[in-house]
Amino acid sequence: MFGSSSDDTAEQIGRSYPSQRRIGTICVFGGAMLGNDPNHARCATILGEAIAAAGIRLVYGGGCDGLMGQVAIAAAQAGGTVVAITPQFLVERMRMLSSGCQTISVPDMSIRKQLMFEYADAFVALPGGIGTVEELTEVMTLRKLGRHCKPLVLANFKGFWSPLLGVFDSMSEAGFMNSSTRCTQMVSATPEAILPLLQRSVSFDHNEPQRPVLLPTIPVLRRSHVSSAGPG
Repeated sequence: MFGSSSDDTAEQIGRSYPSQRRIGTICVFGGAMLGNDPNHARCATILGEAIAAAGIRLVYGGGCDGLMGQVAIAAAQAGGTVVAITPQFLVERMRMLSSGCQTISVPDMSIRKQLMFEYADAFVALPGGIGTVEELTEVMTLRKLGRHCKPLVLANFKGFWSPLLGVFDSMSEAGFMNSSTRCTQMVSATPEAILPLLQRSVSFDHNEPQRPVLLPTIPVLRRSHVSSAGPG
């Protein structure tokens, strides 16, 4: 099973994160709809296949729908490890990936984001809606506050994120965003360039064994449910 209990206390969850040495798990944010441009779904599929081929775990928000569903389906079909972290109310409403995916059911959206953040060594934001914007800006905010050093790539397929990047530029010019925050995210126009960007952004120590992925101990998680989907 992906993740295991640790002896960390709830107070330790707010600790600062050390620099990443290798990428074992990527969290992908993305739209719960496919959008109007078929190219976005094609790019999400390419990314999912690349993640699986690299032997990297994929963590995402669950379900088969939208771009986040496309990347998960592609990774699972390519033999990759896929973990869906989903609030129970969405498990009851969404079409869930029925094969090759482990589902972790949590009580609410805040715990979902907490676990996705905890598991991830890096983040990718595919095109998406307001939920995707919230997720990627929270990662940027936590980086600004010194809570982690995990890389983030915006998948700027056909310039999708360019308007948001323009807003960031306006914030910087107006004195509301410093240059270090503006540089916390990387941008890729193609799915093929995303993993190389992420890999170049971390330091590698080939003599260091890969660290285990630990499930943080949060009191509310006692109401969570972990399951592994079987074939079908």
